[in-house]
Formats: sequence, C-alpha cells, structure tokens
Amino acid sequence: MITTDSVRPAVAPPNPAAGGTANGPPSWRGTTERAAALVACLGMAFQPILQPTGPGHTSPVDLFTVGTLALVAIWAATSGRKLGAPFVLPMGLLILGGAIAGLVGPLPGTSLLQLLQDLALIAWTAALFNIARRPNVLRMLTTTFACSAIGWATVLVVAYMAHISVIEGISAADGNRLLFTLGDPNYAAAYWVVSLFMVFATKRPRRAPVRWFGYTMLLWAFVLTESNGGLLELAVGVVFIAALTVRRRHGAVAALALLLVTGSVAGAAAQTVSFSAVQQWAAQSGQPLLANSLGRSDNSTSQRSVLVHESLQLYYSDGLLGSGPRTTKQTLYDKQYPYAKEAHDDYLAALTERGPLGAIGIVALLLIAAWRSARVLRMPPGQGFGAQVPRPAGLVAGLLAMGVAGAYYQVLHFRFVWILLALVAVLATVPDPDHPDAARPPADGGEAPRL
Repeated sequence: MITTDSVRPAVAPPNPAAGGTANGPPSWRGTTERAAALVACLGMAFQPILQPTGPGHTSPVDLFTVGTLALVAIWAATSGRKLGAPFVLPMGLLILGGAIAGLVGPLPGTSLLQLLQDLALIAWTAALFNIARRPNVLRMLTTTFACSAIGWATVLVVAYMAHISVIEGISAADGNRLLFTLGDPNYAAAYWVVSLFMVFATKRPRRAPVRWFGYTMLLWAFVLTESNGGLLELAVGVVFIAALTVRRRHGAVAALALLLVTGSVAGAAAQTVSFSAVQQWAAQSGQPLLANSLGRSDNSTSQRSVLVHESLQLYYSDGLLGSGPRTTKQTLYDKQYPYAKEAHDDYLAALTERGPLGAIGIVALLLIAAWRSARVLRMPPGQGFGAQVPRPAGLVAGLLAMGVAGAYYQVLHFRFVWILLALVAVLATVPDPDHPDAARPPADGGEAPRL
C-alpha cells in the first residue's frame, strides 16, 4: 500500500524472515533491506556515469536504479511496511498533462518515452525515500554521494593534467569543455555544484584537510565545465548558506541586511561595469577557460531568448494542451524555426509541452519542495534524521540552486535532482518509533551548527 502521508509511516511488527527480531532492532546481515540500501549506495556512487548511453536515453547508472526499485519493492512486500510517496501529487499532474498533450500532439511516441522516464524517476524517488528512512541508511547514501563525487572529480582533474581525452569527455560540439562521462557541460556543472553542497552537508570526508582537498577537486572539475549557469547556481547556494549562518549567529535582521547588501553590490556592479566589454575581453583573452565561459555568455543569453520566443509561438499556434513532453526540438525543426533546440527551461516546458496541468504541476512541485525545505531548516539541531546529516541546509542549498537552474536548463531530467528531493523529504519527516534516531537527544555543544 502506498500513501502520500509520509511523515510517520506505519510500522509492522518485526518479521524474522525480513531480518527482524522480536527482542531488538532488525538484523542487517543478509536482509533484502540491506541489499536495497547497498544497491542504492551504488546508485549514488555511479551518478556521473552516463556514458555510453543505451536505448531510451538509458545509462550505466540506471542498472542500480532498477536494482534499487526491485529490491525496495521486495523488501516492502516481505516486511509489510507502508510506503511513503513524496511529490507524487505534482508529478501526477505533470504526467497527466504530458499524457493528454502527447495524445493530441504531433509526436506521441516521443512523449510516451518521456512519460515512462518520468514514472521511473518518481518511483525511484519513492524507493530512495523509503529506504533512506531506515536506520543509518540516510548517512550511507549522503556519504557515498559526497565521497564518490570527490573521487570522480580527482579522476577528471588528473585526466585533464595528463591530457587523457577519453576520460576528459571532450566533444567537438562543446569545444574544450570537459564533460567527463556526463555527456553535457551543463549537466556536468550542476552535478559538481550539487556535490559541493553534499560534501558541506555531510562533513565528509571526516578529516578537514581531506575534505578541503575534496572541495578543491570539485571546484576544479566545475571550472573545467566552463558553465556560466553553474556559476550562478553555486553563487545562489553559497549566499543562501551565508545568510542562514548570519541568521543563526546574529538574527534575521542581520541576515536580511546581508542579502540586501549582496543584491545592492551585484546591482551596482551590473550598472557600472560594462558587461559587454568584459565579454569582449574574455573572448579575446586567448585563455580557453575565459573565452568559453564569460566570452560566450552573451551568445548563450541571446540563444535562450530566441528559444523562449519560439516556444511560446509554438504553444500559441498548436493549442493550449501543449505539444507533448520533449517534443519542442523536433517540432521546431519540423516547422522550420531558425533555432530548433529543446526548451532548456523546466517552467516554460511544463506549460508549452504539458499544458495547464503541467503548469499547475510544476508550481505544486516547487511549493511542496519549499515547504519540506522549510521544515528541515526549522527542526532542532541533531534530532531525528538530522542526526545523520550534520548540515542539512547544504542539501536545501543544492535544491535551491537546481530550482534556479530550472529557469535555463531542464533539470527535472537530472537524476541527482530527484536524489536531493528524496533526501530533503526524509529530513522533513519524523523517524518511526522503532528508529534509533527517534529519541536521540539534541546535539551537544561540540556538534556542528545545523546549516
């Protein structure tokens, strides 16, 4: 049985067959629960391994996605537990809107494939949510994500220094931007940004020098993507964490003042500094990193403006129901628009590809994610699931950064965005009565601040 009320799922009596005992907590050894958690951890570790691609945009990491789904289903069936399903309502609206639009749209086959992917993502999110609520699994998942990301970033940096093009992931279409195995520079930049916030949230690796080495590798890998959008995402997340830190130490007025000062400085810089001159300087600097980031920013902005205009024209001409999920590029091409690309905007695509139901669905998803994030930030330090994540606001910052990115990428296709949604949903809930964190006392004075 699946319920959308995920705050305190019902707990079945211990089941020895599922690894439980009548006199204590469940035994992990040899249980389906343990297998599901371990496969989910492998899914965290292999998040950036998207190449080579298979049919239907599948990737090597999806082996662990399918494995997690199967094992969580078996575990739930044998343990008798009710499953929570976070975000099922907004995703249901998005899928329903997409199904209607796809049926009446020009490319029903393309729409059907995207809807199947949507169903797989929301099912995987539910699986992660439920398995992460088990003892110590949330810590395992977040730690695996953080440490593996540092490992992959180090591999990429070494490949860059040694000029190993197979590992660098350089493609002719993207110049010298390093994609690793992520296949797209913007996807790569978003992954490294989320990984930085994951390391901050988990405080892993434990030793500070090793952790700072990890930050350095992740930042280096991020810079190699040469992504302007990624820089904005990182800035938004850092300012958010800084504001929370100031609020905790000096109050809400000081935090508001920080945001106002930051906004004023950014606005003044935009007014006084000639951005076109900066772009021209970067383009003519002879430095590939500058030329392919700041030097091309004006071109990227103008292209997105054209794409927004074309997408809205397409929506007005094809009807209010939308053209169907992931059909924008092909439809623009078929109708001979000058710039035929995917929507590159989750919010616009929700309307133009999925119609009014899609627009309602994306708004509902934003509101529910914001509500859950606020619950996470309000919870007492070191209590509940927060005992497993020293700085939960790092996950909220990553989610906020991806929310901003949704205005110029389609981040709902990014697998790790759904990981963030699942983990924030877990942190926003109360542990089951039999969970060891249910009665955990507040952290002592030596505990890291809940940021």
